[in-house]
Amino acid sequence: MSVLPSAPRCSWLTTSRRVPLARKSLFEDRRRAGLALLGVSGGLLLVLVMSALFAGFTHQATAYFDRSPADVVVSQAGVRSMQMSTSSLPAGTIDEVRHQPGVAWVESLRQANTTITRPGSVTLISYVFGYDVRTGRGGPQHLSTGRPPRNGEIVIDAAGAEQLGVGVGDQVQVFGHGVEVSGLTTGLTSLGNTNAFMTSDTYALLAGPGTNYLLVGASPQTTAARLAARLAHDVPAVTVQSRAAFSAEDAALVGDLYGDVIKTMRAIGFVIALALVALTLSAITTSNLREYAVVQALGATRARLAGVIVLQALWAIVVATAIATVLALLLSRSVGVLAPNVELVVEPGAVLSTLLGALAVGAPAALLPLRRVLSVDPATAYRTSS
Repeated sequence: MSVLPSAPRCSWLTTSRRVPLARKSLFEDRRRAGLALLGVSGGLLLVLVMSALFAGFTHQATAYFDRSPADVVVSQAGVRSMQMSTSSLPAGTIDEVRHQPGVAWVESLRQANTTITRPGSVTLISYVFGYDVRTGRGGPQHLSTGRPPRNGEIVIDAAGAEQLGVGVGDQVQVFGHGVEVSGLTTGLTSLGNTNAFMTSDTYALLAGPGTNYLLVGASPQTTAARLAARLAHDVPAVTVQSRAAFSAEDAALVGDLYGDVIKTMRAIGFVIALALVALTLSAITTSNLREYAVVQALGATRARLAGVIVLQALWAIVVATAIATVLALLLSRSVGVLAPNVELVVEPGAVLSTLLGALAVGAPAALLPLRRVLSVDPATAYRTSS
């Protein structure tokens, strides 16, 4: 009488009471698991970096108004954003706004998109602002070094100054005229442009008179939204928005410019993650088919086996997302040091959406190994290897 060979020993099965089968199977070969998770996290890292780059673009585009003390911004009729726009207000608008109820203060702001050049060298595209230095409301809210500009001087962003190779006391050309750098600010340079500030008198001398925007402060008795609505009703031929709404328009324009590219790159990252998760689970399943046969031979249901595969996918995705998040944070700090004009902002919402997206692509990634497990013959557990 022949005796069936005993079922092969399954190391991850024998510890199932202490460690879930899915996690034990996934991490049994630590080297293979590590390489697989790094591969999956690489795809998710691409997703996070694209999201962080887009958030950085948006943050840089709105940085000036995000820091502004103004509650309301008044611009030319039809102009709702400073990005890729030109505004010119009618003469007398500032006096008309100043006498409206709820206005605590109003300040004229000059602004133009031009270039800053170091003589004989680099040229940078820049938003140049002319503001009242006495109040400082329209200028840089923080100087990292130097002092506010006087007539014939300019404050530029430190990252822009680094690209130009200039510092405090050096000469640059703006509007075709030489001005001296009196101070440096931070956080106002992006891949596309930088920001610079000079006195209203210097701006008028170099670029001509006029008013491009009005910065308006609300009195304590009202809110920015209410003041914006009142000014929009009472002051004709202008566009009135709260500072938050104006900043949101800048952010929306950045989304229109870069949104399609970012979405495409995020999709590519998810596809890479999907392929790697599928390959990882398939390799693990292939190496453990006899163990799955043991589980079936011991009475495990198909639902139990399906649960193991799904949990393996969940473990792989959660761990890979955690690795990708840590790498993205480290990369954002490194980029900030190596390239100050590039900003990566890793937002919690982006991490959550990446995790949810990865879980969504992980579901189809588990289908192929799941089919193989469900089709395995329990008798395989009793067959001796050749």
